[in-house]
Amino acid sequence: MKYKEEMLPLTVANIEEWDLAVRNSNNYGKEQKIIHDVLNNFPLNNDINVIAMKIAVIDITNSTHISQYKSSLSLYDLAEVILKIPDFDERLKYGDPEIVNIIAKNTGAINLFSFASKYCTYHNVEIYERDDYSIYDSVVKNYLPYYLEKYCSEKISSYKIDNQWRQGYDYRSYNDCIERLLDKANINIPFRRRKFDHFIWYVNRIPTVYSA
Repeated sequence: MKYKEEMLPLTVANIEEWDLAVRNSNNYGKEQKIIHDVLNNFPLNNDINVIAMKIAVIDITNSTHISQYKSSLSLYDLAEVILKIPDFDERLKYGDPEIVNIIAKNTGAINLFSFASKYCTYHNVEIYERDDYSIYDSVVKNYLPYYLEKYCSEKISSYKIDNQWRQGYDYRSYNDCIERLLDKANINIPFRRRKFDHFIWYVNRIPTVYSA
């Protein structure tokens, strides 16, 4: 974890800079293109084999480690959960937050809140060119409290974020929180949720101290 004085300010310039850095990177940038191409070649979620393929692509490129739960959750079972969600593609297109919760909590004892947020985000952005979903992962969970306190005067711990939103399957509140933060910080740019994720994740996952 970085100290507060090391945290990069949340500005349009910083977000655009680090979003571009991700897209131009040799590893993550190329993987983003793979995700884009796969999802646009197979946009719908009405075939279990296609869904399974897309789960695998997103799992590998985003290190969601679904395979470590193989004894409790098979790829087939997870694909079936998505396949059986009523009107999934239509709801995904228009950013229904509830489908994240449905995927996350209908997988037995495994909480796939992070994976579900990524599966929905990538489809919403890459296929429908919308920006309705925010990705949840450990980096965002750990650093979001700092930005909320600085720009929204809200004090919430990483523990509460995990306990209240992830374990409570309350994706709507999490997603609304990101929107509130971006509004308060005056981040009004296209795909601001997706770019914010690139910014907070890419900057804070590498051990470098950045100047303001």
